[in-house]
Amino acid sequence: MENFIKKITKDVDLSFAILLSFCVYVFFAINIEVFFSHNISFAILERFAVLGLVGLALTICIIAGEIDLSIGSNAALCAVIVVKLTDPLGAPLAMLIGLSVSTLIGVTQGFVIAFIRIRAIVITVGTLMLLRGVALLIAEEKTVMLTDFRVPDFITTKVLMYFSPASLTVIFIFICVGIFMRYTKYGREIYAIGGARKEALTAGIPLRRPMIIAFALSGFCAGFAGTVIGLKSGTAQGLGLQYLLLAGTVAAFVGGVSILGGKGGVLGAAIGALTVNFLNTGLVFYALQVHFVQLFTSVLLVIVIVFQTMSRVFDSRQARKGLLATIDERKTSLLEKKRSALGR
Repeated sequence: MENFIKKITKDVDLSFAILLSFCVYVFFAINIEVFFSHNISFAILERFAVLGLVGLALTICIIAGEIDLSIGSNAALCAVIVVKLTDPLGAPLAMLIGLSVSTLIGVTQGFVIAFIRIRAIVITVGTLMLLRGVALLIAEEKTVMLTDFRVPDFITTKVLMYFSPASLTVIFIFICVGIFMRYTKYGREIYAIGGARKEALTAGIPLRRPMIIAFALSGFCAGFAGTVIGLKSGTAQGLGLQYLLLAGTVAAFVGGVSILGGKGGVLGAAIGALTVNFLNTGLVFYALQVHFVQLFTSVLLVIVIVFQTMSRVFDSRQARKGLLATIDERKTSLLEKKRSALGR
C-alpha cells in the first residue's frame, strides 16, 4: 500500500487524473440524487467494460510511442464476426475466432511498423479503411443480428450488485495487462521504445518484439470491446463503433499517458475511462444534445493536455535550476580548492 501511495504522489499526471475523476464524480453526485445509486454504478461499470478496453489499447500504443487509429474498425470487424458466428457455432468458438482475427491484425500491424520503420499513424489510417471494408463485406452491408438472446442476457446479469460477467472479465484483463507491463521484461521494453527509442535500440533492445506485443494487445483489447458490444446488443454493423477512437483517446490522455510516449499505465487508463464515463453518464440526466456532450468531453481533454504541458515545462525548469545549482556548487568548490592551494 505504501508503494502504491508513493507511486501516485510521484506521478503528477496520475495524481491529477485521480483528482479530476473525483471532482467529476462528486459534482454529479451532489447535483443528481440518483447518481450515487447502485443502478447508476452498475451502468457506469457496464460502459467501462467497453471504453476501458479501448482506452487501455490506446494507452499501450501511446506508451510505445505510436497510436492505433484502427481501433474502432477492428472492434467493429470483431463484433460482426462474433455476432454472425454465435448462432451457428456458439458464443465461445465465435469469440475465439473473432479475438484471434483482431489479435492477428494487431500483430501484423506491429510487425509491418517495426520492419519498415514507419510511423504507425500511416499504417493504421490504411487499416482503418481496410477493416471497415472487410467488416461491411462480411456483414453483407446489413445489420447482423442474433436470434438466440441467452448470451446477451447472461453477460449483462448483475453480480454483487455492481458488476456483470462482462465488467468482471474486463477488470481481470486490466489486472493481467498491468502485471505484464510492470513486472515483465517485455512490458518494460514497451516503455523503453516509447520513452527513448534511439537509446533503447542502442542498448540492444529489439524494436520488433515490443512493437508487435503492443499492437497485439491493442488488437485484442479492441476485439474484446467489439465482442462485448456485439453480444450485449445482439447486433453488429460494419460501419458501427466509429466513436470508440475519439472516446478511447480522451480516456487514455485523461488517464495521464504522455503524448511523447514512455509514460502512463494501466491504472491511469482505468481512471481515465471511469472519468469519461462519469461525465457522459452525468450529462445524460441533463438531456443535452450530442454536440454538447462532445463539447464537454473535448474541454476535459484540453484541461488534461494543458496541465500535462505545464507540468513538463515546470519539470524542465526545475531540472535546469538543479543543473545550474550543481554547476555553481562545483564552481565554488573548485575556487575554494584553488585558493587553499595558493595559500599554501
